[in-house]
Amino acid sequence: MKAPMSVLALVLVLLAAPAGAQIQKPTAEIRRFQVEALTLRDVTFLFELAVKNPYPVDLSFSGMTLDFSVEGSKVFSAASQGGFKVAARKEKSNTFTVTLAYDAVIKLVKDYASKEWLNTVVDGVLVIPLPKLPGLPKDVKFTYKLEKKIPAIKPHVALTGFAVKPPTAAQVAQALAKAGKKADPAKAQKVFADVLAGKKPEAPVIDPAELDLPLSVSFTLEIRNDAKGPLSFQKLGYELYVNGESLVLGESTGVVRDGARTLVTVTNTFSSKKLSKGIRAIFSDRTGSFEVKGNASLKLPDEIRKEPVPLAFRESGTFALK
Repeated sequence: MKAPMSVLALVLVLLAAPAGAQIQKPTAEIRRFQVEALTLRDVTFLFELAVKNPYPVDLSFSGMTLDFSVEGSKVFSAASQGGFKVAARKEKSNTFTVTLAYDAVIKLVKDYASKEWLNTVVDGVLVIPLPKLPGLPKDVKFTYKLEKKIPAIKPHVALTGFAVKPPTAAQVAQALAKAGKKADPAKAQKVFADVLAGKKPEAPVIDPAELDLPLSVSFTLEIRNDAKGPLSFQKLGYELYVNGESLVLGESTGVVRDGARTLVTVTNTFSSKKLSKGIRAIFSDRTGSFEVKGNASLKLPDEIRKEPVPLAFRESGTFALK
């Protein structure tokens, strides 16, 4: 079998090298290392690895091995991250991310709740296999030591002050006319009032879910950090699920910082068509389950990252009606 031309070219390069000359090797550098994103449960780091290939043959490798240590304790290892192929005599960079869970950090770091920032060290090793030719080592290894501070987060999310305002008789009359229903508006309005009060309607002249009537809902999201890291943002995008069903989504600028708590006040509307059996149960039971998806931007110190860091979370729990 004939040797590929690229391999022959590499052989000729090696043979042409003067005796005792230093044979050129690949170079690899971390061009970017930053906190890419946060949730209330983990932090994602971004790495940009650039490799220069001096040979007339392609080089490929599986990626880096990364050891994460927080406050001096080894927390997590990730192998084969960010592997790629570099064409002959070319330079190429690859961007990849690795996520570190806060739960793992909390178990190992003493006095976690008293900390505001956590010093994180990443020890990286990159091994690039080289062509099996005389004069070349088996591989070339690069080591890196990267440091970054991350906020200490130990979250608790609660839903408080949940209330739905009954529609007026005029609003009900308008919705009845739009739907072509001939029920008495006053009696229909009483049905809404009874359902939202958790009562069985005395005169069920209409099923509220048959009308498309906007109902006003208000609540407060309490996002508490039981560690000292900052959770300060100016607005929050949200989607609220109640008893497993999506109820409202939007964005709130009603954000107030109160010590370790961030309070987000929400006022929105949802269609009465969403008054399913599951949603109605919260009014009769006076309690229910919730799940909230949120997204915001956090401004961390410039030495960590100059641009705001995306914060996204999905938290759940139970709540009671006021």
